[in-house]
Amino acid sequence: MFQTSHIYLNMNYHVIHDNQDEDLITRLLKVRWIDDNIDSFLNPTFAGYRNNPFLLNDMEKSVERIILAMKNKEKIMIFWDYDVDGITSSYSLYQCFKKFLNYTNVSIQYPDRIQDWYGIKTHHIDQIKKKWVHIIITVDNGISSVKEAEYAQKEGIDLIITDHHHPGTEIPKAFAVINPLVSPNYPFKWLAGVWVTFKLICALAERSTLTTEIKKKIFNYFLPVVAIGTVADVVPLINENRVIVKKWLDLINKNHEHIPSSLKWFLKYLNIKKNVDTFHIGFVIGPRINAGGRIESPYDSLNILLHSGEKQIEYLDKIEWINTERRKMQEEAFKKAESMVILDDKMIIAADKDFHEGIVGIVAGRLAEKYTKPAAVFKIDEIKKTAVASLRWPAYFNIIEMISHSADILERFWGHKCAWWLAVKEENLPILIERFKAYCKENIKEENMIKIIKVDTKLYAHEWNHETLQHIEKLAPFGEGNTEPVFSIENISIQKIEKVGNNGKSHLKIHGKIGDQIITSMFRGKWGDSDDLLDVKYQEWVSLIGKVKRDTYNWWYFLDIMAIQ
Repeated sequence: MFQTSHIYLNMNYHVIHDNQDEDLITRLLKVRWIDDNIDSFLNPTFAGYRNNPFLLNDMEKSVERIILAMKNKEKIMIFWDYDVDGITSSYSLYQCFKKFLNYTNVSIQYPDRIQDWYGIKTHHIDQIKKKWVHIIITVDNGISSVKEAEYAQKEGIDLIITDHHHPGTEIPKAFAVINPLVSPNYPFKWLAGVWVTFKLICALAERSTLTTEIKKKIFNYFLPVVAIGTVADVVPLINENRVIVKKWLDLINKNHEHIPSSLKWFLKYLNIKKNVDTFHIGFVIGPRINAGGRIESPYDSLNILLHSGEKQIEYLDKIEWINTERRKMQEEAFKKAESMVILDDKMIIAADKDFHEGIVGIVAGRLAEKYTKPAAVFKIDEIKKTAVASLRWPAYFNIIEMISHSADILERFWGHKCAWWLAVKEENLPILIERFKAYCKENIKEENMIKIIKVDTKLYAHEWNHETLQHIEKLAPFGEGNTEPVFSIENISIQKIEKVGNNGKSHLKIHGKIGDQIITSMFRGKWGDSDDLLDVKYQEWVSLIGKVKRDTYNWWYFLDIMAIQ
């Protein structure tokens, strides 16, 4: 499976590292700054990367309080976010209590994306208190809930915050705050929210009276769910994140025995049978779990994880329908947002009352990628007189600094390494937009906005063989922080270009020759994106930029083209 893409003709590209005296895997490792501990990167183990959960701030007191609550049969409420990270977090903690700790006095509550925006609010605390709850555990949210933490304390509720987002200028005065970004003793800072939740689960298991066998079962049981949340939330796939995703992919591609039955049925429903990789999580599994929280209710997504077999089918069918509707809304919103683009501005800003809050982040991401500029897409709520935005940006840009300069007029802002959100009163929106544009005008140089494809290394004719290319897969899993390698193959003589797929209306297959090697390349995209490519003449010399893939039919290699020079 492949993403539909746009092909770039005569695109600028930059080769990060090239040395013909080094083998391919060495060049690729050097691009990733891996000169030492090569084996620990290629073959990571939990023993080498699994950090003690009690190194996280407030973990000890959180575990003690939860154990006391279970002893006293106090009611516990899990308050979650509505994206993949939040849904996998809440599912994991809820199942830990009920399935493994045999504690049933626990419930889940989530904010309404439209009415509540993001995170816990004081009215949620009022609702929860009426249910005789003594402990609230937030998952994938809470680090920006300063006012709410004080209110919970005043109301006699112990608030345990587990989160991974960047804190603001003030840390909430909650009963406990578990977040690697506020934990100086915790060595790795880029955990997903579900990983932080999983750390709490591991700490609870460690302090429990469960047998070693059950503790191991807990770890293996939640491993796939943590991996899904980690990849889908686009945190760097290095260190602890890399090892848990790699181990789960190894597990699911070899043995389904230890994974939750709901996930087995989910994969079967999606017809994912073998060779599962991060693409399937990022573009097949993740979007469907996300769809409920984006468009309808996160409970729709939660239910596909809580149920299996025939019971699960109705929830899967509903999620499939919601995801299809999400795609339609997303395309309509993107077209509308793009019509608002002012090309001379150094920041892309689109604001409209008809945008759905659940898809503004996707739209912002596509705009930022296409124009190589920071992008903010605002949903204007005319009733609440507010605007909520999602922001995405190119690697060269400092989004936190820009937002911080306007903190005085923002109602709230929150985010992490790859995405930020904010809320602003409608009356302050024009002021905010002008500030953003002024900041970008002053801080973004023209050369920053030139789209340049970063190529890991050149690929040579003598390397186009199984013995060499098979080593690329050793670098997997690919994702943020460890992207799939991009190669340039230079001085290829074009032998043939043909239309293939859907009666010749979808893809182009390019046959090229370099030395004595025949290299097949594919451009997979919407027909019309590649019309200009047909002008390339027979035996014309070109350079191809792309990723090495394997054909699922004959298992041989081809180049998935990104650009042609």
